[in-house]
Amino acid sequence: MKLVDAVDMYVLRRQTTGQKFQSPAVALRAFSRRYRNRPLQAITPTEVKQFLDVPQTGPATWRRKYGVLRDFFTYWRCRGKLNTIPMPPAAPKYTQTFVPYIYSRRELRLLLDAVSRCQRNVECRISAVTLRTLLVFLYGTGMRVGEALRLQLADVNLDNSVITIRSTKFYKSRLVPLGTDVVRLLRKYLATPERWNQHYQPLFQSRQRKRLGHTLVNTTFRRLRSLAGVCRSDTSSHQPRLHDLRHTFAVHRLTEWYRKGADVQILLPALSTYLGHVDLHSTQSYLTMTPELLAEANRRFQDYVYGGRHEQ
Repeated sequence: MKLVDAVDMYVLRRQTTGQKFQSPAVALRAFSRRYRNRPLQAITPTEVKQFLDVPQTGPATWRRKYGVLRDFFTYWRCRGKLNTIPMPPAAPKYTQTFVPYIYSRRELRLLLDAVSRCQRNVECRISAVTLRTLLVFLYGTGMRVGEALRLQLADVNLDNSVITIRSTKFYKSRLVPLGTDVVRLLRKYLATPERWNQHYQPLFQSRQRKRLGHTLVNTTFRRLRSLAGVCRSDTSSHQPRLHDLRHTFAVHRLTEWYRKGADVQILLPALSTYLGHVDLHSTQSYLTMTPELLAEANRRFQDYVYGGRHEQ
């Protein structure tokens, strides 16, 4: 059996069982293109390692592709097509040092103020009103960028102030309630003359009335961030991203709850469900993300222990 045939059969099998299997399929097909006419049985651990060690492959991507290939070869060995699994030794575990960026409210204003300068050229595929609406929408809802870009008008019910998110990161659908400010923002955006408002049309459209792509949106945001002068002041090599608006939404909401005296531990599961997290641990990580939030949590603890009589 040729490698390319084995990959096609395996991908089809996984997808017919109800899995999307999109990202793993991309990795497997890239692997099959590299060794297309090689028999499945002839693939060696050295060849697998050469595929994994291509330049500019980060540790997380390396381990993800490693797992995809390991599962692929295990599948065919269980079916008698391989005598051994041709996998090289796994890479040692690495420590994830990336920390999401939490925008201050001042930085959010700087970004919004820079939109008109960033998109003033009529040749820009994203209009200023669309970019501004997308930024405020992401911050106001905490939605993932991909979820927002996949939204169609049929998913948006402004009369009931709710959005239906379909095919989420973890293959589930969920309802996201909208605040009055976000509803007002979307009503104004949908009334702009440049739009084409049909149910099957994307909510966020380019000037050509097409769905916005990830690459276009992220490239535009990097240009916007540079114009706004928003950058990290710590030692991280990662600059603030568009996706960090989601983390900012969560941290600002938690900080507001602390300041209002709300029981954050009771509200945390609701925030986790709202964000579409698969477990509470992902949401709890936000509790230690900024000095401001830590200060509010510490103040609450001091009030609990000392009854509000501690020194400020």
